[in-house]
Amino acid sequence: MLIYREWSMPNKWTFEMPVVKRLIQKYNVGLNWIDPFCGQSNVAEYRNDLAVDKIDAFDFLSKFNTSTLTGCLFDPPYSMEQTKRSYQSIGIADWQTRYGNNKNGGFPNVKDQIARILYPNGYCISFGWNSNGLGKKRGFEIIEVVLIAHGGNHNDTIVTVEQKSTNLTD
Repeated sequence: MLIYREWSMPNKWTFEMPVVKRLIQKYNVGLNWIDPFCGQSNVAEYRNDLAVDKIDAFDFLSKFNTSTLTGCLFDPPYSMEQTKRSYQSIGIADWQTRYGNNKNGGFPNVKDQIARILYPNGYCISFGWNSNGLGKKRGFEIIEVVLIAHGGNHNDTIVTVEQKSTNLTD
């Protein structure tokens, strides 16, 4: 597993940070990749912007067949407060129920859908304030972790790159 730290100015648009741009190029993000929380990003072929499309990530991912995509960019709201603001602002009041009643956040049902739709050997690049990613229980192995320091009082952005096992009995 590769672990390293870089510095970047904080940016609401994660994929605009130079270190993230390099990572996206390294893993050939684009065709046959999905981004269920794309915001203004157009990096992945299949994109969902909650504010524009008005489709939550779980419903968006549910439309894809099993083992059909190369990779996923998983850049959800990083905290429960951010999630609440994002979903309630477009009228989705039951946002907690939609994500497995997990009071700690983490979007467990969305992660299950991502694991389902990715090919064996597919990649998930997760962004947040932790390195949990999709996890071993969903058949993923961490291959790279990038700590992006922002200085001052800002939390680091933690990027976790995982690859789906070819042995689905792991």
